Amino acid sequence: MYLFNRTRSARPEHFTEAMAWAVQIAEKASSLLGTKVSVWGTVLSPDISTLSWTCAFDTLADWADRSSRLAGDQDYAASVAAAAPLFHGTVSDSMSGLISGMSGNPEANNFVAVVRATAASGHLAGAVEHGVKVAAAASATGGLSTVFGTSVTGNYGGVIWLTGAPTMADLEASMDKVNADPAFVALVDSGAGNFQPNATQSLHYRIS
Repeated sequence: MYLFNRTRSARPEHFTEAMAWAVQIAEKASSLLGTKVSVWGTVLSPDISTLSWTCAFDTLADWADRSSRLAGDQDYAASVAAAAPLFHGTVSDSMSGLISGMSGNPEANNFVAVVRATAASGHLAGAVEHGVKVAAAASATGGLSTVFGTSVTGNYGGVIWLTGAPTMADLEASMDKVNADPAFVALVDSGAGNFQPNATQSLHYRIS
């Protein structure tokens, strides 16, 4: 399974309008693609005005086939063009291949904690193996499903962990359990050599 993510930064003075448009265009895209497109905001993290659209696909060929429907729809293209003044900067797309932890109903998650890292040179296999172990341990310790995946585009060797929760309280409780568990912390530290020292973390809330 693959997770597509598109981000764009809203102008602060137009954030409310941009958020409303993001939901409308997601509904249009969902109709054209035949699959759910979710909208997310960023909170307590860098780039606070960033809005994200996410969508899951079984294969890259599935993505290519479905996304061509967007490119061929004039109403969709016109709406995107008309909304340009609400945003600044460029559109950024990424695709992640999900490897482990895909369980439960993603639609039940209203908050998602995301950790990104990049494998050190010569340690890609070790980074992936360790990433799967960390995701499994986080799920078992924190009580929420942590998904692990690798970057299809973007930084070569990029990896990602996503932990979703219905409420912020649920996510906080899970994080507290994980961070307070000596065995989990030791597991994370044991694989440090597999990664470059540039890991980032961010928190996102569901808009639609």
